[in-house]
Amino acid sequence: MPVRPVTHFTWQVLRTVKRSKKPLTGRDLRLAPTRNTKDGSFLTALVDQGLLVAVTGSSDIPFEATFSLTEKGQHAAEYGEYEYDLKSKSAPVPAPAPPAPKATVVAKKKR
Repeated sequence: MPVRPVTHFTWQVLRTVKRSKKPLTGRDLRLAPTRNTKDGSFLTALVDQGLLVAVTGSSDIPFEATFSLTEKGQHAAEYGEYEYDLKSKSAPVPAPAPPAPKATVVAKKKR
């Protein structure tokens, strides 16, 4: 499996969760108040990547949810990289939608 490095900010978030004795809220994990972290999408991305798991709360309000590390997240917090799965090439490709019928133009005869 290929290995993907984590960014410095992601590594800081993962280390913060690893050092904590209890699950932290998303608000506690917003270490840098930048425009990239103001909506909490970075937390949702970490959950989607499998590095964090939401203990309580939902992805609708990520700053109120509490998070803890997964096994993959613990490895990334320690070494700064994690293994990820490549997209399967044998996955079925959805069929394209049929083309819309073209409107026919009827020419009027001149008198």
